[in-house]
Amino acid sequence: ADTGIGIPEAQISHVFDPFFTNRTEHGTTGEGSGLGLSVSFGIVSAHGGRITVDSEPGRGSTFTVCLPGPDQTGGGR
Repeated sequence: ADTGIGIPEAQISHVFDPFFTNRTEHGTTGEGSGLGLSVSFGIVSAHGGRITVDSEPGRGSTFTVCLPGPDQTGGGR
């Protein structure tokens, strides 16, 4: 979680899109390419997990990663 600018509700569905940033809308500067969350989403998905975001403009954002546990039959690593 952070205490940054947050993400407007209308943009939440786009945060995992490649090259998405909201910095121009908020007048903030940064050097991000908009690839980090997209890459993270791909890695988490490839491992059978999910990544979600909860954000409140002006208060910050929380990203949650859930990954499956080891195979209950003993074959997992």
